[in-house]
Amino acid sequence: MDQYFNQMEKIIKDKKTSFRIRFMLQDVLDLQRPPGMGMGVGGPRRSAQMQSLSDDIQLNKAEKAWKPSTKKTRVEVESESDDSEHGKTQELFKSVRSILNKLTPQKFQQLMKMVTDLTIDTEERLKGVIDLTFEKAIAEPNFSVVYANMCRCLMGLKVETTDKPGVTVNFRKLLLNRCQKDFEKGQVDDEIFERKQKELDAATVPEEKQRLTEQLQREKDNAHRCSMGNIKFIGELFKLKMLTEAIMHDCIVKLLKNHDEESLECLCRLLSSIGKDVDFEKAKPRMDQYFNQMEKIIKDRKTSSRIRFMLQDVLDLRRSSWVPRRGEQGPKTIEQIHKDAELEEQREQMNVQHAFISKLSGGHGGRNDGGRNDGGRNDGGARGGREGRYNQGRRQPPQDEGWNTVPISTKNRPIDTSRLSKITKTPALDFNNQVLGPGGKGMFGSWGKGNSGGSTTAKPAEAVTREKSDTPPPPPASTKPTLTEEELTKKSTAIIEEYLHLNDMKEALQCVHEMSSTQLLFLFVQTGLESTLERSTIARERMGLLLQQLIKAGTLPKQQYYNGLQEILEVAEDMAIDIPHIWLYLAELISPMLREGGIPMGELFREISKPLIPLGQAGVLLVQILNLLCKERSHKKAGAMWREGGLRWRDFLPEDVDVNKFMTEKKVEFTLGVESEDGQKEELSSEELSKQIQRLIQDQADDQRLFDWIEDNLDEQQMSSNMLVRALMTCICQSAIIYENPNKVDAAKIKKRAKVLQKYLSDDKKELQALYALQALMVELEQPANLLRMFFDSLYDEDVIKEEAFYKWESSKDPAEQQGKGVALKSVTAFFTWIREAAYESYDS
Repeated sequence: MDQYFNQMEKIIKDKKTSFRIRFMLQDVLDLQRPPGMGMGVGGPRRSAQMQSLSDDIQLNKAEKAWKPSTKKTRVEVESESDDSEHGKTQELFKSVRSILNKLTPQKFQQLMKMVTDLTIDTEERLKGVIDLTFEKAIAEPNFSVVYANMCRCLMGLKVETTDKPGVTVNFRKLLLNRCQKDFEKGQVDDEIFERKQKELDAATVPEEKQRLTEQLQREKDNAHRCSMGNIKFIGELFKLKMLTEAIMHDCIVKLLKNHDEESLECLCRLLSSIGKDVDFEKAKPRMDQYFNQMEKIIKDRKTSSRIRFMLQDVLDLRRSSWVPRRGEQGPKTIEQIHKDAELEEQREQMNVQHAFISKLSGGHGGRNDGGRNDGGRNDGGARGGREGRYNQGRRQPPQDEGWNTVPISTKNRPIDTSRLSKITKTPALDFNNQVLGPGGKGMFGSWGKGNSGGSTTAKPAEAVTREKSDTPPPPPASTKPTLTEEELTKKSTAIIEEYLHLNDMKEALQCVHEMSSTQLLFLFVQTGLESTLERSTIARERMGLLLQQLIKAGTLPKQQYYNGLQEILEVAEDMAIDIPHIWLYLAELISPMLREGGIPMGELFREISKPLIPLGQAGVLLVQILNLLCKERSHKKAGAMWREGGLRWRDFLPEDVDVNKFMTEKKVEFTLGVESEDGQKEELSSEELSKQIQRLIQDQADDQRLFDWIEDNLDEQQMSSNMLVRALMTCICQSAIIYENPNKVDAAKIKKRAKVLQKYLSDDKKELQALYALQALMVELEQPANLLRMFFDSLYDEDVIKEEAFYKWESSKDPAEQQGKGVALKSVTAFFTWIREAAYESYDS
């Protein structure tokens, strides 16, 4: 035994074994030693502990020990909470925490239903839910898109404030306050860090200094994580239209001003996330300023290399039209994960097959494969090695299945015929979801189409014959799959942006029709309204007109339009904080729907008022729509449409509002059909009249619409006045000018409006006034060369102005009309020569 133990001691001293083995050997040595030596009790070291197990041991009990709720008695539960409301609130927070811990894209709908079923009816509970959600979002920035969608679903939640009964506060406002508080928290953190740094510098004891250093670093890391998470969350909220562009620009400006590295990193994260959504034509000057400042920071080289590279990445991202090199890696559903796994498996199989084929073709690098003539396969199909794989420019088109035939010498390598049965015909490619890889799962498929494989050659005649006989007929074309909500939203955004840029109504209508997702078109309406709400008036009017045309064509069901509009109207009152003119903007989007082929006023007003009546805002929106309608048509026409729809103001206003006072203040008495006291229509000034006619012409209103507007807004005296004639002539001629070098006249537009001019230029005097107006327009344009002559030709050809009126204008000495007369006469000398010669020829004949 001594020899054994001596050998064990030697092993321990050599230290060639692991610590674990050496300690085990030492334990055995300690066991065999007599009492008083080493560990010295003559038995195992735990013997004392084994003996103590039989003793009666009393554990210390805390006064307020934690117990599972299932084991608590009723008395304990009641004593823990002062009142039942506090207990319910804590139970609510516990449920919300549980839901947030389980929240994933896969379970989103199911868990959101559980959240909406919770009783969130006090300000304390609402703030608590917001705090829990916010903290979870910044702690898990990769899942911020899920938490932002949850906030979007809860955006309309409202409760009464504790301090002011009767006054409500909503989820969105409290959430924005929390985001703003955390966004501005950086200044407070800097002061705390500065104070702790002073404590650290003053410390003299090494252990204390080490402890303070570690504590300060932990707090800085935590603050940095919170800042990054908050910025990510803010970006996702903006993408869901819960935050406005104005707020985003304010955040960008503040981050740029700070110039510290953390602020610049937050700026890069924010712009990478939302840059595409804020960088459009209207905001381009502001965005250029931001990026010029970023370039300056890079050139100054006062920041670290990491920050400069991040700034440069954002600059490059903008230059590439905000198309990232890699897609955003957000949370995925189980189906998406399985799909990605299948695609990855296909890529791996393709790589293996590619390597196998390359290996086979590696020994046959000659151009004509040694001069073989095997069924037409001697045309360079086996271009082996590097040239055959990468020389795409000289590649021949693939055959029926996209299979690139590679000649293989059967003398050197046997062929496993069992593998041939696994090669099947490639399914049709889905070009909307194409990836680099084989055309089908686990098959060779058409890898030659998606990769740069060897050049394709003709197949042997026998193989072609066998394929025709064995290949089953192709399956019937499958119906187009329905788009998901996310896919439809992305496609809607692309269609709307293209339409607003090109103003091609026909193309936009066709694209919406081809989506074939009627039940989800409310998302198209919602996307269109959100994307144009803060843009120009022209963009809003165009968007409203597109929706009207979709209704008219039957592509967009009315209920889908109402559903999409309701999403915006429900939160419009809250958005008014950031967009003061939101009711006017909504009216500009909705009013085109009242045109011919759209929705009758009665039905439209009743539907859009449903979410607004409880808020007391229905009357505000309707007044804005009616005002726009009066400008476009007339008070008389708008009033008639109101009465035809059987509408009453009492149905849209709160009970405590005086209807008559409201109508007087908002100037909507015309809805009652009562004319002014003197029976006369309000007289428009020359400038106002020209502005209204010009707007109608720009909207491409037809002649009848022009006639209706004039008759509805002008009395008989005004319709026969020279002011109307001059306004019509000026606006129509101005719209017909093609502003090139030199300027030209679009004769087709003069021809299009000829009937309007002929109706109101009823005699020589009116025609003379029209020529005076044209003369004044030339003076305003600084007498463009030959432009007046082209107008005279077009007006004469369309029989708008007769010869007598031209002669009267030529000989007129009216002092009020002499400005620019000399230059005008000189520019049309050839015209008068021509009409006189034509008159002489007519007389002679």
